[in-house]
Amino acid sequence: MSKDFLGCELSVEVGGGLGWYQGRVVSVNTAKQTITITRVLHNGRPAALSEVTFNAGDIVNMKILSYADGTACTKETHQQKSESKKPLLQHQQQQQQVDQPSFQQQQQLQVHQQYPEQHHHQQQKLQQQSDQTKPLRQTQPLIPPGAEVVTTTGSSNDIQQPRRKPRTSVGETLAHGSYHPFGYRESVNDWQRMNQSAAAFQDYTSPRRSDRTPGKKERMRKTRDETTFGTPIDEDMLTTEFDFEKNLALFDKQAVIEEIQSLKPDVVRQADRYTEKKYRCDENVLPSKPPAKRQIIVPTSGAAEVIYANDSGLLVPSVNSELRAALLSTANQHGLTNSRQLEIIGRAATEIILSLSGGSHRLEPGNSHQPPIIVVLCGCHMQGAAGVNAARQLESHGVQTIVVTPPTTSSPPLPLLLTHELQLYTLTNGRTTPDSRGLPTTIDLIVDARLDHSGKGGEGGVIHPWLASTTAWATTSRAPILALDPPSDLAAIPSTQPPLPARVLLCPSLPLAYTPARGKVYLMNLPIPQQTFNAVGIKYVSPFGAKLVVPLHPNE
Repeated sequence: MSKDFLGCELSVEVGGGLGWYQGRVVSVNTAKQTITITRVLHNGRPAALSEVTFNAGDIVNMKILSYADGTACTKETHQQKSESKKPLLQHQQQQQQVDQPSFQQQQQLQVHQQYPEQHHHQQQKLQQQSDQTKPLRQTQPLIPPGAEVVTTTGSSNDIQQPRRKPRTSVGETLAHGSYHPFGYRESVNDWQRMNQSAAAFQDYTSPRRSDRTPGKKERMRKTRDETTFGTPIDEDMLTTEFDFEKNLALFDKQAVIEEIQSLKPDVVRQADRYTEKKYRCDENVLPSKPPAKRQIIVPTSGAAEVIYANDSGLLVPSVNSELRAALLSTANQHGLTNSRQLEIIGRAATEIILSLSGGSHRLEPGNSHQPPIIVVLCGCHMQGAAGVNAARQLESHGVQTIVVTPPTTSSPPLPLLLTHELQLYTLTNGRTTPDSRGLPTTIDLIVDARLDHSGKGGEGGVIHPWLASTTAWATTSRAPILALDPPSDLAAIPSTQPPLPARVLLCPSLPLAYTPARGKVYLMNLPIPQQTFNAVGIKYVSPFGAKLVVPLHPNE
C-alpha cells in the first residue's frame, strides 16, 4: 500500500501553526510512521529545504492533489482506485478471519475446555431449537401488512418474497418498526412489550401519582402558587389607579422600628441604645473642647485694625508698624538676630515665589532651557536686604534673578545687612543693576521690596527718581507682583509713592492692616519665643499649624 503513494503530489497541513506544505512523495516509512516529500512549497512559496519529512502525529490534514501517473485526484478517480483495491482488501480480511478466531469463538473454546459436559448440553439444546424454527420459516414466511408479494423462479420451487412498501415518514417507521422479512410479527410484539414496560416505569416514577408523597420543593411551590394566585381578582382594583404618595404616607417608619426593637431581647436592646457614634474621616474620635476663635490678643493702639482668619477659622488681628518693630527688636535682643530673621523671611519668600512661577514644572531637568526669570526691586533697608536674600536662595534653585538697587550716587550709605547680602549675591550667577531700562521685557514675577514701613525707599530720605522709574516700569510690565512686607495702606503715614497693585502680600509674624483691594495676605512664621511676645504685651498662640506660610482672609 505504501508504494502506491510514491510519486503522488500531496498537500499536508502541519500542526503548531506551521501551515501547509506541498510536494511530491519520495518515501513512505510505515514502521516509523513518516512520509518524505520533495520539491517543497511552504505556504505557497518555495522552501529552502530540498526534502521534508513529516511524522504522522504532526499531520493535521492531508490532501492528494495528483497521482503518480499524472491524473488529478478527483472524486471519480479516487473512487475507481478504491474499488480496484477492494478485492485485495477483502481477500486479506477473509484470510485474517480464517487464521485468527474471533473473540466469541475464543470464549466458547475456553468454556468448552473448562466445562465439557455443560457445553455439550447447551449445544444440543440450541440445535433442537433451530430444528423447530427452521421448517416454519422455510414453509410459511410472514408477510407484513401493506407489503407487495414478488414471485421469483428458482431452480427447484417458486419462492414468494415480500417487497417492503416504502415508508412515507419517520413516524410511520417508528409505529411499524423496521422491516424483517422473516419474523415481522415477533419484532412488532417485542416493540409493543418494550413500550408497555417503559409506560409502566414512567407511571411509577411520575410525580403526578396520587399515592406518592410530594417532596419539599413541590409543597413549597404549591403553597407559593396558592399565596400568589389564590386571591380572586377584583375588577375595581384593576381600573383604579394606585396612589403611591398616599400609600407611602400611611407607612410609619418609627413605629416599624420600635416594633422590630420590641421583638429583640433586653440585652440586645440595651446594646443598641449605646451604639457608638460614627465619625467622618476629618472628625476627631477623642472628644475635645471647641477651639476659641480669638486666641491672639494684642494691645489696642487706637489705629485702624483689621481682623483676619486662617483656613481653620482662628482669628489673627493686625498690628501697627511700631508694635511690629518693637517685637522684632526684642527678638533680636533675645538672640533671634536680624541675619537669622532675614534667612527665614527669604526662605518663606522663596517658597511662595517658586509656587507662583510654575514650581517643579519650570525647574525640572527636561525643561532647563526656559527657567523662570525673577526681578527683585530692593530698597536700602531691612525689607530690601530680605529681597536680596530671597534672590540668592532662588539662584540656588536654578531661577534666573535680577536685583535692581538704587544708584550709589543718589542714595545714602547702604546698611550693613544689605551690604553683606549683596556680597553673597555677587557670588551667584545673578545680575545687579541700578537702571530699570535694561531689564528684559518678558519676566515671570516682580518682587517689590522698595519701601519700608515708613513709606520711604531708604534711610535718611526718599529717592524720588529711582522710585518713579521703577514704578513706571513695573506698571507697564504685565508680570504679577509680590510685595515683601509692604507698609500699611490704612496707617496715617505720608506716602510719597502709591503702592503697586500686588497679587501677594507677604508679612512676617503678625500682619499689618491692609485693604482687600491691596492683594492676598500671606503670613510667614518667624520662630519668635513665647516670652518675646509676652515682653511686648501680646498674648500669642501660633496659627500656622504644620505650615511655614498660611493664607489669611478678611474676617466677615
